[in-house]
Amino acid sequence: MDDPIMGFPGHWAPNDLLFYTGDQFPDRYKNGAFIAFHGSSNRSPYQQSGYFVAFVPFQNGQPSGDWEVFANGFAGKELIVNTNDAEFRPMGLAQGPDGSLYVSDSRDGKIWRILYKGDKTTFGEAELAKMDEQKLVANIRNPQPEEDNQDKGQLPEGKKVYNTYCSPCHQRDGNGATGRIPGLRQTDWVTGNKDKLINIVLQGLEGEIEVNGEPYDNIMPAHQFLTNEQISEVLTFIRQNFENNASAVSKEEVANVRAKISK
Repeated sequence: MDDPIMGFPGHWAPNDLLFYTGDQFPDRYKNGAFIAFHGSSNRSPYQQSGYFVAFVPFQNGQPSGDWEVFANGFAGKELIVNTNDAEFRPMGLAQGPDGSLYVSDSRDGKIWRILYKGDKTTFGEAELAKMDEQKLVANIRNPQPEEDNQDKGQLPEGKKVYNTYCSPCHQRDGNGATGRIPGLRQTDWVTGNKDKLINIVLQGLEGEIEVNGEPYDNIMPAHQFLTNEQISEVLTFIRQNFENNASAVSKEEVANVRAKISK
């Protein structure tokens, strides 16, 4: 098996790839690859990353340089804590008849048309250096272990467990990820029957469900490896946060459900 010709940071979610054959952009973009990074949802304990269009220069069918930031700003902000904080998420790429680049969005169906209006003959290192500065913004740069750690400081045990095992999918604000991961706010799945909720955490969940009128069809992994106390803490946390106001879950209740499963 051959090694990859280029790697990118984890969870940027490359969603489309286009080799440019037009003449609207400066010559260095000819035959190079544009990549739409849809953006992450599971970079805990750091901010989300991606949400931009990159470019990889090619010569003779091979990459001739490192990846570059071609277009950023789709998310509307640099610091993206939760996936739904992003205003737009680049999804698809297409080349127009005139050589312009079209970028589509998965959230609201918006489409951008990108043109080059400068002097193509003078495009060079100065312009590339300015674009390279974008690699330092929060949604693109490598996170700093201390500075960017969203969990730094003392956290209640339930929130600590949530941020570690739950927020990568359900997000730190409990709103989930539209169309893929259900939210945890004001739903009977969270505030209703405690045994049912405990069972979901212990055994996971698979198949189509409906949460607050929205259909979801994904897989939640089992978390039997968590202790009874950890499960009681995290379930109490989600039942009493995210605009929820339900009773606490005790470790004894978790133990009872676990015992029934193991029989």
